[in-house]
Amino acid sequence: MNLDLVGFSVSLLCAVHCAALPFLLSLAPLAGLHYLNNPWIEYAIILLSFCIASYALIHGYRRHHQKPLALVIVVVGFILIGTGHLIQSEWKEITLTSVGAVVVAMAHFINWEQVKKSHVEFPDCIHQQNKSK
Repeated sequence: MNLDLVGFSVSLLCAVHCAALPFLLSLAPLAGLHYLNNPWIEYAIILLSFCIASYALIHGYRRHHQKPLALVIVVVGFILIGTGHLIQSEWKEITLTSVGAVVVAMAHFINWEQVKKSHVEFPDCIHQQNKSK
């Protein structure tokens, strides 16, 4: 399983969730979507995204490319998300968390590209095992 693809997808879903939530909440009573406004769902998605990003990007850095760009970008993304949750203004929160989620997705994409371009071979790495089959 490619965790960068999973992380990229989760981050983009988070961005869509953050950007679309105000519109969905206006329809919530009609569609039964009231659970989307639960902060625990947001925290669970952020935690899942953080865990996937931590594992995938650290694995890519250590085992493949040793380039810190994706790690720096993902830290910026999570800082934006965290800052968005601390700000009391709704539109600033939506903007910062959505942009932060897109930045996290970009970090996964960059890591994925760097792993694909890597010429470092590690026999215990699943990417190298798949190439030899």
